[in-house]
Amino acid sequence: MPPNRSQPSQDSMHQEGKILLALHNIKNDRFKSIRATATVYDISPSTLRDRTNRVISRVGILTNSHKLTQLEEDSLVE
Repeated sequence: MPPNRSQPSQDSMHQEGKILLALHNIKNDRFKSIRATATVYDISPSTLRDRTNRVISRVGILTNSHKLTQLEEDSLVE
């Protein structure tokens, strides 16, 4: 049976937490640059730069194979 990929793994959740902390610190001017922040939090500078420019992560995007939203699917199951 293939793994259930709809739930993010612990590693990706940990990485997302680091990204959110880094974004918070950038917003509050605690670091001089995105590159310095990325180094401290061990994140790719390009990922952090994309997130500061409000690019949505791949985890937050539904794939093309989803025909219904989760709410619509839940209402049909009931």
